[in-house]
Amino acid sequence: MLNEERVKHMVKLSFYETKKGSEEIRISSYRRKTYLRLNLLWSFLWVTIAYVALVGLVGITFMWNLIKSLGRAEMIIILAALTGIYLVILIGYLVKTKNIYRKKHAKAFHHVQRFKDDLAQLEKMYEQHGKVIRD
Repeated sequence: MLNEERVKHMVKLSFYETKKGSEEIRISSYRRKTYLRLNLLWSFLWVTIAYVALVGLVGITFMWNLIKSLGRAEMIIILAALTGIYLVILIGYLVKTKNIYRKKHAKAFHHVQRFKDDLAQLEKMYEQHGKVIRD
C-alpha cells in the first residue's frame, strides 16, 4: 500500500533533482576553492579577449592618425594608460566574479545538503514501514 506522505516526499525530491538540482549537484561536487578558481580563470580569459578585441578594433580604426601624429613617448604613455585601464577593469571584474560565484557555490551546497537530508528522511520512512531501499 502506498503511503501518501512518502509519495509526496519522493515527488518533491524528484522535482528538485530534475530541475535545478542537477546544476546544483554539479556545482557542489567541486570544492569551493576549485570552483572559484575555475570561474575566475574563465572570467580572466573572457575579459582579456574582449579588451584586446575592443582596443584592437579602435586601434585599427585610428592607427594611421596615431602613427602620423604621435611620437614614441606619446605611444608609450598611451600603451601604459591602456594597460592600467585593463588592469583596473580586470581586477574589478574578478572581484565581482569571485563574490558572485562564492554565493552561488554556498547556495548550491546548502540546497544539496538539504536534498541529502531529505533523502535520509525518506529512507527512514521506508525503514519504519519495513521496506529498506538499497543501491
